Amino acid sequence: MNQIMDIKLFQGVAPEKIRTLTAQATFKKYKAGEMVLGEEDPIKSFYVVISGQLKLYRSSSEGKEQTLQLLGPGDPFGLCTAFATDSFPASAMAIVESTVLLIPGTVMEATAMQEPALLLNIIQILSQRLKESMTLIESLALKELPGRLASFLRHSLPAGDAKAKSAAIRLTISQRELSKILGATPEALSRTLRKMANDGILSTSGRVITILDHHALESLAEGE
Repeated sequence: MNQIMDIKLFQGVAPEKIRTLTAQATFKKYKAGEMVLGEEDPIKSFYVVISGQLKLYRSSSEGKEQTLQLLGPGDPFGLCTAFATDSFPASAMAIVESTVLLIPGTVMEATAMQEPALLLNIIQILSQRLKESMTLIESLALKELPGRLASFLRHSLPAGDAKAKSAAIRLTISQRELSKILGATPEALSRTLRKMANDGILSTSGRVITILDHHALESLAEGE
């Protein structure tokens, strides 16, 4: 119960309302690589990641995959579709073994009508998702791969480390998955990382990327 109350979606919601939600919800486990939802699948529930990591992505008819968002513990998805549409506009897949909470849409809707805090939380989360989507669209449309990578790394810097002389970023995903976020092939990403390392901007060791030159990273991120 405490784990659920700490989730941003439920902050400020009365404990008895959360108990009502969880009593009618189900927990489902997914293996790494297992599909949670497919594009155009009917959706009747709200989903909240409890543990593990998921990705939301779209696939083209040619099989090209674009990752739209990574979801970790506490992140909800399906917020708007459970209210407004009959199908999910993207696919959701577990990257690692994950547990997801499924709350029936009718239960969530009834609770939201009684709990303004829940509605406000949904609006705030959707607003943040819209902002992130606009940033992704801008990056994919206007920036070359080095700029897209620099923007991703800049936003991934741990709080308080952005101004440090050197700061390490530990990726929670493989470089192959990262390439899908950046709209590139794994080979192109590898070449870009190698060039940025040769230029003294960063160094890599497995999934750890250390930023060595923050000014150069900022310049790339800004397209300079």
